[in-house]
Amino acid sequence: MLKGAIILLAFSLFYSGCKTSMPIQPSPPLPQTEPFTFVDEYRYDFPEEKIERIETEKVEKEEKIQLTSLPPEPKLPEEPLKPMKRLELPDLTLNQLFLHHKRRVVATLTNVGTHPFPTASGNLNLFVDGRFEKSYNLQEFSKQPFILPQETVNVMTPLTLYGRHEVEARIDTGKELDEVTKENNQLKRILEGLPIGPDIVIKDLNLTEDMELSIILSNAGEAHLRKGVTFRCRIFVNDRKISDFDHFTSDVLRAHSANHYTLEPPYRITIKGIFRVKVSISPKLHSDDIRLENNILERRFIIFPFQIGAQGKEEFSFSVPISPPKGEEPFERVRVEVRWEGTGDPLKLSFMERGGTKELQTVSGKSPLKVELPMVMEETQRENLWQVSVTNPIEKRVEGHIIIQHP
Repeated sequence: MLKGAIILLAFSLFYSGCKTSMPIQPSPPLPQTEPFTFVDEYRYDFPEEKIERIETEKVEKEEKIQLTSLPPEPKLPEEPLKPMKRLELPDLTLNQLFLHHKRRVVATLTNVGTHPFPTASGNLNLFVDGRFEKSYNLQEFSKQPFILPQETVNVMTPLTLYGRHEVEARIDTGKELDEVTKENNQLKRILEGLPIGPDIVIKDLNLTEDMELSIILSNAGEAHLRKGVTFRCRIFVNDRKISDFDHFTSDVLRAHSANHYTLEPPYRITIKGIFRVKVSISPKLHSDDIRLENNILERRFIIFPFQIGAQGKEEFSFSVPISPPKGEEPFERVRVEVRWEGTGDPLKLSFMERGGTKELQTVSGKSPLKVELPMVMEETQRENLWQVSVTNPIEKRVEGHIIIQHP
């Protein structure tokens, strides 16, 4: 312990001696330096350019790691979009109601749907002035079992109207047949029929034995035409008027074409060769003919004279222009008449079409021999080419004429 005290005393004396002998100098100021910035990617006091660069490098690094470390996901094949299945249904609509020239009610129907309409499944119900008249099944008036999509048909009913009436038509398809809509299955119209009266028609044009023109009249109306009625008659040959006269009927023309009336011009009109004949008649009083649309008839005559020896044969060719059918007939007709001397001896008549490539008909008989052939209209056909042959099977010479008449 004594030794320690001596050491402490010696140290104190040394320290006090140094304090008195060495003055203390102030320390010089430290040199000025720029502040040191520690680069740390987690600090937020970096300059903006450096922050953007660091973040870009980090993203590229992560994308690179992801692309190299993870395999690409397999792509599944894309299935094409399946179109929605459209419902195939018929849709029968009533387009029009009108009166035929014989006063019969006609309904125009169109299938505007996408599926055929079965005619057996539809009924046409008719109402006159709000009162139910009759129901007709569509199959009774159609020759086909279906009305195809976008097809239009006319249904001519037996219902006949006289005077002015309100007519309503309704199509009833029942519950077993679905349609696109049933709102177009009815139609209402005001129809005005012709009054009851005679309806004079030029029924036919004929040639006498001397090839003179005669006119055949008929009454298609519901009332008889009294005798003594005055008609103005005009006759044109090759578009030139050659006769204009008044005619007084000498007999009664009974209704519904019960009899025919022959009208002969006061001056003889002889037809030979090839002529186009047009005849028109008009009554002096409008009440004597309620409909004038059928008072004009135009026909073309082609006349071939022939002389055929024993068991001989002669051929003739002619063309018939195609024209749309008129009236109720679905097609026009060609009338052929063969006249010859010696009415007790038969001849044979053969018809060919299109230059002799298609045989139409063969008939035989005694004079006069008459045949009617239909003219079927085709889309690409402008005329019918005909060939007619006359064969004489007997052992003597025959003379006569072939008279061809067509629209």
